[in-house]
Amino acid sequence: MNIDIAVLELTCSRFCHDLISPIGAVNNGLELLEDEQDPALVAEARGLAERSARRASVLLQTYRCAFGNAGNQAGFGLGDALKLGRDFLEGGRVALAGVPAVVPDDLPAGFPKLLLLGIMVMSETLPRGGTLSVEVNGAGVSAGFRLLVEGAQVTMGEECNAILAATPPANLDARNVLPYFAGLTARRLGMEVRLGPAGAGRLEMLAVAINP
Repeated sequence: MNIDIAVLELTCSRFCHDLISPIGAVNNGLELLEDEQDPALVAEARGLAERSARRASVLLQTYRCAFGNAGNQAGFGLGDALKLGRDFLEGGRVALAGVPAVVPDDLPAGFPKLLLLGIMVMSETLPRGGTLSVEVNGAGVSAGFRLLVEGAQVTMGEECNAILAATPPANLDARNVLPYFAGLTARRLGMEVRLGPAGAGRLEMLAVAINP
């Protein structure tokens, strides 16, 4: 199997899967607006269309920066990544509860992209919801970050550390393509991503520079 083609196919599939629901809801809202005369139902349909369009826009922006070349540009900063991460989680069970009050302004290009990918990966470890906090350490080429998730239930596959190290899994699928892509991104930046100590209802991810 050509692993690069598989990554492309699975990330595209994931993006389309996540986008189908809000786009479908926009269409449903617009169809209701065409035929409905009741003011209350019209307002409800308009609200549905507006909320769903905003969600679709958030997903487009997030995937564009997390998987696309936009996240590699110098103009994509840490503040942009944190905002996208917060918007991506909005309305779900996981809240971005802690972010750095002051962020370095000399981070290498691509670092915010890796952070955004990390937020997406770690949010999926909380099936019953919880909080995710962000800590940025160092600056410049020595910069790294720590993500901490806390919740009633924290789940992570046993092979995730190997996948985060960009070791191709035996079976690449929609569930592990995101951490694998994060590992590939980290390796390209001269960094490594790994899971830190886990406790009852908590798990952390560490991203550190290799030989800064």
